[in-house]
Amino acid sequence: MKLAIVHSDEELNEDCFKKVNKSYRGRSCPIVVHCSDGIGRTGTYCLIDMVLNRMAKGAKEIDIAATLEHVRDQRAGMVKTKVQFEFVLMAIADEVHAILKALSQ
Repeated sequence: MKLAIVHSDEELNEDCFKKVNKSYRGRSCPIVVHCSDGIGRTGTYCLIDMVLNRMAKGAKEIDIAATLEHVRDQRAGMVKTKVQFEFVLMAIADEVHAILKALSQ
C-alpha cells in the first residue's frame, strides 16, 4: 500500500495526482482520499478523477460544472475554493493536451 500525504493546496499538484494514480493503475482496490474536513482537497482530487475516468471511458462530452454539482449533491462544499476549481480545470486541460499530443505522434 502506498500513501501520499498532502497537507495544503500548494502540495496538491498534478505530480501528486499522477503518482497516486500510477500506484493504483490496474488494481481493483479503491483509492482512499481524505483531507482535514473531507471536502476541499478531497473534492478536488475526486472531481479530477471522475472527469478523467469519464474521458478514459470515451465520453464525448463532459460538463465539469455539472459533475461538480453532482459531487456536491453527495457531499456539500466539495472543491471549496476558486483556486481548487482552477486547479481542476488546469489538470484536466493538461491531460487533454497530453492525449492530443500522443495522438499526433
